[in-house]
Amino acid sequence: MSVKKQIAFNSFISVFSRIVYTLVSLVIIGVMTRYLGEKGFGEYSTVLAVVYVFTVLADLGLYAITIRDISRSGADEIKIVSNSFTLRAVAGLFLFTAGSLIIWFLPYSTEVKRGIAIGSLAYWLFSNINVLLGVFQKNLKMILVGLAELIGRLVQLGLMLLAVKLRLGFVTFIWAMTIGALVHASLVIIFSRRIVPFHLEFDFVYWKKLLKESFPLAASSVLVMFYFKFDTLMLSLMKPQEDVGIYSVAYKVLENLIFLPAMFVGLIMPLISKSFFDNLAYFKRIINSTQRIFIVVATPLFFGGALLAKKIVMLLAGRNFLPATGVLVILLAALTAIFFGTIYSSVLIAISKQKLLTLTYGLGAVFNFGLNLFFIPRFSYTGAAITTFLTELLVTIVMAWLLYREIKFVPSFRPVWPVLAASLLMSWIIYWLRALNLLELVALGGLTYFLSLYAFGGIKKEDLKLFFKDETIAMPNIP
Repeated sequence: MSVKKQIAFNSFISVFSRIVYTLVSLVIIGVMTRYLGEKGFGEYSTVLAVVYVFTVLADLGLYAITIRDISRSGADEIKIVSNSFTLRAVAGLFLFTAGSLIIWFLPYSTEVKRGIAIGSLAYWLFSNINVLLGVFQKNLKMILVGLAELIGRLVQLGLMLLAVKLRLGFVTFIWAMTIGALVHASLVIIFSRRIVPFHLEFDFVYWKKLLKESFPLAASSVLVMFYFKFDTLMLSLMKPQEDVGIYSVAYKVLENLIFLPAMFVGLIMPLISKSFFDNLAYFKRIINSTQRIFIVVATPLFFGGALLAKKIVMLLAGRNFLPATGVLVILLAALTAIFFGTIYSSVLIAISKQKLLTLTYGLGAVFNFGLNLFFIPRFSYTGAAITTFLTELLVTIVMAWLLYREIKFVPSFRPVWPVLAASLLMSWIIYWLRALNLLELVALGGLTYFLSLYAFGGIKKEDLKLFFKDETIAMPNIP
């Protein structure tokens, strides 16, 4: 099977497995919101936001550097993966332990602090296996990652249902997540060692080299954290936990949709990294075709999601969380910017411009922090959502400008008018049939969109051919 056909197959399998995973995740959210209520779900979300900070600090930028390095010709995959995994595990153990102790000095309830200590173990496991994802992406074996994720999530769901039946507290839900993470991480390690037989390796000279290259990305990750999760933390410190719960319901939808651009860019990242050195014309074609596909996907997600936001919140969390409807609409607008920011940031990494990425995220972090200080006290969760949207928009625009300055890349928005027309027609259908249930509206809206998009000429065969068919482009095979 050719590289492009493998990408097509892995894209399909990844999307399918992720859809199933997302459905299970949404069931988990539904169980928690209805059982814990606004306050309890707010406490749960606060725990996840705090441990996410530890995860980002332990990241060290190793994931992107690992996938970039193992994708290059002649790479010593065992050495690269072994040292990256070991370094990530050691750094994470230190940071999660220190963070679990420091948290006792913050103004949270005892239950939240206990949840953070337990959740730190889960996120340490997630942190360790994150660096291994490059192995599956480079070798186009993402189906195994999807399987491990799904099994871990099902274990978590089963334990949470048991906790509800036994009428246990929200800390039990954190334990359920941690046990699910252990299952997930164990499977990923077993699967990845079948592809690359890595081991714990303490090559401190190589660690120094890794850290030197990854430091700009590590700094970028910390800065991204400021505007990806710091809003929840600031909300938890400035407003009641009920507000955190409402905001987090909408944010969970955003988190479960972000996988779309991340998954696709992850699959083509080896091609992007290699083609920049081997075939610059092909490199730019990949970026533009990816962007055009993102336009086709992101636009109806916003239009349809905005119209269906109330039904989504009702299905996901119930009537008590209806104030999250407006928050969800704003965050769906932010998702549109995230689609393009994902491809632009990956390209900057591929061309070894991590430092520019760090400066961009630094600008975004300062911008986000300042806006949150202004908006959250006045508008609570709505203000946090507006800040997220404006920050993502700013960062994406800056990255697009940097790509033009560095490699003269000009983004192509060629299918925007057919896509807008198809999205508006889909929106009209959804509006007039709004009495139907959510699943019926999603099915009818999706069918209307893709049929009208095809009729308006918004789908171009050449974009799909670039990834899904063999071509005569002078592009060396990836080993």
